[in-house]
This record gives sequence, C-alpha cells and structure tokens, in this order.
Amino acid sequence: MKTLKSLLTGLALCLAQSSAIAQPDTAKISANALFFADSLVKADHFESWNTYADLVPLSVIKHYGGKAGYLEYIQKARVNFISNIEEDAPTLKVQTLMTQDNQWQCIIRESRYIHRDAKKLHIVTYLLGQSMDEGATWRLFDVGYNRVANIIYMMPDVFGDLPIQEHTIISEEDEIAAAKAAQAEAVKAATKPAAKKASRGK
Repeated sequence: MKTLKSLLTGLALCLAQSSAIAQPDTAKISANALFFADSLVKADHFESWNTYADLVPLSVIKHYGGKAGYLEYIQKARVNFISNIEEDAPTLKVQTLMTQDNQWQCIIRESRYIHRDAKKLHIVTYLLGQSMDEGATWRLFDVGYNRVANIIYMMPDVFGDLPIQEHTIISEEDEIAAAKAAQAEAVKAATKPAAKKASRGK
C-alpha cells in the first residue's frame, strides 16, 4: 500500500513538473516582442530602411510587391507622422499576446507626441507582431501606416480574435478637453447614487 502511495505521489509530482515546464514564459516572450518593436521604431526614426524591412513580416513585404515597393509606400505614408522637432522616444506596451497554430502574435501599443504646424499632437498607433519560433524573435509592422480592414490581405494568417485598433491622432487641446469631460462624467455618475439615497431618506 505504501509503495502504491509512493508511486502515485511520484507520478503526481512528475505531472506537475511537466506541466510547469510546458507553460510558456509569457514575460520573456513579451520582453522579446518589445525589444524587436523598439528596433522597428528606431529603424523608422533613423531611416535605416534595410533594417526596417528585415523586421517586417514577409507576407507584408510580398503584399507590396517586394522590399522596394513596401519601403517606398512606408516612406510616403510616414510623412504624416514626422515631427518638426526632436521628440521624446515613444512609449511601447504589449497590449495583447496570443498563441495558436505553433506561432505567437501580439499587439503593441505605441504612444508618442509630435509637433506639427505649431500644434502638439498625440499619436497612438499599434504594431502587429508575429513570431514563428516560440516568441524568441519577432517580425512586426505598424498598423497606422494602413487600415485594419486591409490587414487580412497583408497577413493572411493573422488571428481572427486579435483586437486590432485603428491609429488615432489627437491635438493636446482636444486631449485635455476629452480628459476633463471624462472626469466630469465620472463625478456625475458618482453623485447620482448619493442623490438617490438622499431622496429616499426624505
């Protein structure tokens, strides 16, 4: 009986260890994705186009007829995202990380400010990433240079339930106004229950 218990205990421990080993290290995978995303952003900033193209999924390059066609498109599209002055580096954050069909995909939110025509603009765009080697290396592209509806043609194996958003560009004035409106709405919502309780008490 003791031998059977020992065997069962040993089997349970082995299964637990196997399960732990099988679990992917999502923190490390996210860090890898951010490293490659940062490399893509820097290649764009410094106009290192060969490096930039090497970091983009091959299906995206192919969609534009090859490396030269893709880079020509990007160089034209990025004009709307270039600042008149040297800006702070953008903030990158992994928003979604998913795996299926022996690959990983992610959405990385990129937030940055630029100055154009005497206005400060806040740009929020999204990088769609793909890894075919368990999250070790990544290829990514900026969704802001196209439309979400076109992604299926550029990357046919994109996960259908990946929550990809369109990029946004908002002026500092509009952003402050929106924040104030949201704050006022939150205060209004918080005071409603108190007002109802007061009226019931009467």
